[in-house]
Amino acid sequence: MKKLANYLSLMAIVAIFTFAACNKESKTDEQTAQTAAVDEFDLLLKHVEANGDYINSADVPNLIDATKVKELLGGNILIVDIRTAKDFAAGHIEGAVNAKLEELVDFAYENAFTDFEKVVMVCYSGQTASYGTAVLRLLGYDNVVAMKRGMSAWNPKTASNWNDNSSNKYASVLETNANPKNAAGKYPVIKTGKTDGAEILEARAREVLAAGFKGVSVKVDKLMEDPAAFYIVNYWPANLYIKGHLPGSVQYTPKQAFARTADLNTLPTDKPVLVYCFSGQTAAFVAAYLNILGYDAKSLSYGAASFMNTVMGQDEEIGHDWNKKQINNFKIIQSEYVETTETAQQSGGC
Repeated sequence: MKKLANYLSLMAIVAIFTFAACNKESKTDEQTAQTAAVDEFDLLLKHVEANGDYINSADVPNLIDATKVKELLGGNILIVDIRTAKDFAAGHIEGAVNAKLEELVDFAYENAFTDFEKVVMVCYSGQTASYGTAVLRLLGYDNVVAMKRGMSAWNPKTASNWNDNSSNKYASVLETNANPKNAAGKYPVIKTGKTDGAEILEARAREVLAAGFKGVSVKVDKLMEDPAAFYIVNYWPANLYIKGHLPGSVQYTPKQAFARTADLNTLPTDKPVLVYCFSGQTAAFVAAYLNILGYDAKSLSYGAASFMNTVMGQDEEIGHDWNKKQINNFKIIQSEYVETTETAQQSGGC
């Protein structure tokens, strides 16, 4: 009888553990199914829309002229130079601090960006700084701006990037016909494992910045080798688009086209989306936004100034050309360079 009681007790214990294991497995399967059912893109976009719909707002691009930065020196501003440490040491703005694009999320928190009236992002040409500024703006740092034309506008000694990359090399191949937009399709799939819009945004911001800007920035010669490899977005007003644009490019209206209620779903998810503007700076803002949403977005280096610079300058309605009148002769500070294991991504080539 005692043996029977022991046997029954053992069977009861086994049953309890079996039930618990099955229940746990059932809950795990249920949780997995729930996670898989989460549309992270939708949650992210809803969060962005509820917090100003940044890229479609009147604020973009958040740029500041070098002359204005000069006026603000000594005030409650922080200048963050994201060029390589070597180039920073060779000549930078007085009071600037050096940082890496890839580490901006943590750098902004650790250096209390919110305590400053303005945080000015600085790079070589204004493009990488614009990319980083867009990401930080999406994260809620409304006081962050990018210095227009970067260090190229600060001093003749730091102006080589814009001097070397403005040209008219493809001005003769422009077309004036309107190319149709892609048919509306699916949105990208995002998988961060998060279920809250704000958390998804931060995860995507970290991923996008960690990838750097080098792979995002595409020079015009590379584009023209195989234009069909990209879905080319002309980010100009329609009246300027018809004056002449890159062959095959499709016009998208600035500050409104990439809203859910507009043309966002006409962007393909199966090929790179290359955005170009006048100088590459606004396109960098847009590319950052689209990459966070899960698109494979690129920015044309130096924008239209890289292939029709003089043409833009000769048309008052277009403008935005690069010329040496934009180079100031403001003081640059040198500092000791300490050898580091820098990556090429920090500079992004821009």
